[in-house]
Amino acid sequence: MKFDLLMQHSRLVIFHVSLLLMAILLSSISGEFVPLETIEWSDVIGEGSIALLTIFWTLAVIMSRPSGKVTNLLVIGLSLVTFSAILDLFDEFMAPISAVNWISLFESIPAAIGMLVMSYALYLWHLEQLALNQQLQRRELDYRWHQEIDAITLLYRGSYWKERASSLISNKVPASIIVIDVVNFSYVNAQYGIVEGNRILREIAHLLLMNIRNTDLVCRYAGDRFVILLPQTNLQDAFELINQIERSIENVAFKPSNKNVSLFTKVKSVAGRLVLTETTEHTLSKLNQELDTLGEHAA
Repeated sequence: MKFDLLMQHSRLVIFHVSLLLMAILLSSISGEFVPLETIEWSDVIGEGSIALLTIFWTLAVIMSRPSGKVTNLLVIGLSLVTFSAILDLFDEFMAPISAVNWISLFESIPAAIGMLVMSYALYLWHLEQLALNQQLQRRELDYRWHQEIDAITLLYRGSYWKERASSLISNKVPASIIVIDVVNFSYVNAQYGIVEGNRILREIAHLLLMNIRNTDLVCRYAGDRFVILLPQTNLQDAFELINQIERSIENVAFKPSNKNVSLFTKVKSVAGRLVLTETTEHTLSKLNQELDTLGEHAA
């Protein structure tokens, strides 16, 4: 959750709080408090829980999503449900002044409207998720685990890669592996700073994504090292992909923001098979050792 989104959604926050205050005000002016001994506390706990949870869900939406139609509709729908929940809760504490309890007659109507609004919002959210799933292809493989996303490259970390590779082994799916290391990356950090180094890593990650298929997976393994999982790919095709990746990175001029220069970088890479009789740790260890022996001659 991002608390700074509260300011971005200030109108939605005002709308939600206004409905809460309106529900409390309507309940207050339409009745008078009943003696404590007549209150059904089990109903208070149940209805109070519903009110508190809908408020929490509304805050979760506001503090988690950017502005947009889906966000607006979700907040409006939840706010209407909360409005009815507050009326229902205060109904346990208040006795109607008039002979006709007019609040009880319509207290469920806002909730019904809110549920309709949220249903439409969830349909739009479904369409949004389909679009995001397309966007996230090549960043994830059949499983979403947001805790494992690397904050710098926005790729998944090596632990996620190992998990997906182990899944392929369990299902006996043949695959190839590519491990990529940025040559002399320590020089980039020393010359241009860690912030620029991180930005270049992020740009390299984008280039890697551009060079693989939707069925493949690229992750940040560690430091300046990346690992690619290529299901249903033979070793010859993996080496061909290495050539394409190395050429694409070598021909890109990175522009450090604090220097009026162009920075060209290179990578060194190795490829191997995902061995069904070995653990992913053992296979990666061999490829990393092979990559380390390449030295700096690729620079």
